[in-house]
Amino acid sequence: MTTDWLRSLPVAHRGLHDARAGIPENSLAAFAAAAQGGYALELDIQVSADGVPMVFHDDTLDRMTAHKGRVDARPAAELAEITLAKTAERIPTLAEVLALVAGRVPILVEVKAARGKVGPLEAATAEVLQPYRGRYAVQSFNPFSMGWFRAHAPLVPRGQISMDYRMDDQEPLKPYQKWLLTHLLFNRISRPHFIAYDVRALPSRATTRARKQGLPLLTWTVRTPADRKRAGDHADNIIFEGFRP
Repeated sequence: MTTDWLRSLPVAHRGLHDARAGIPENSLAAFAAAAQGGYALELDIQVSADGVPMVFHDDTLDRMTAHKGRVDARPAAELAEITLAKTAERIPTLAEVLALVAGRVPILVEVKAARGKVGPLEAATAEVLQPYRGRYAVQSFNPFSMGWFRAHAPLVPRGQISMDYRMDDQEPLKPYQKWLLTHLLFNRISRPHFIAYDVRALPSRATTRARKQGLPLLTWTVRTPADRKRAGDHADNIIFEGFRP
């Protein structure tokens, strides 16, 4: 599967969403707008209670819907009826997004390894992606999630997402874990084909080393002119929102 697009085609973060225009993040409308604009699109995967990959960022429904509680506590049929951010858009399944995009632009699938569990969501995601003939890649903050793809679906392009974890006091990780993740030292588990790193932390020794090793470096989330300048100086491609590059 070709991965040249990882270096060259800007990636719309959670689709080309625009709250003012009534297009919420991770919605079919946002993905349709990205495809129409010729951008690659990024989306997030959570698992439903019955094991269906749903396109939704948060662990809980609270921020983006009028409902509360965990995404993985409800079956897919129930989640699919929930509207997003006071619009008519509903929570889509990964299969629905693939059918909508239909190979027009690449798709970057972020696997949200809920509660640190690895296996069920990865397997369900790989099963849905397997027959798709368009361009795609998977990525995760969790190196063990990408390690699952390395072991069970090695032909799927996989990426390691990371950041400078010292900048985030909310992450419930031990100091040594933060250090290893920040410096991409869990890559020996995930063996990624590309890196996606927080733009605020660029440049870093880890990302400079990764680029020298030939790994494409995407950076997220690019929102401002300063972000774009930093990304242009220190990365190969951007995951963006709030503007059109």
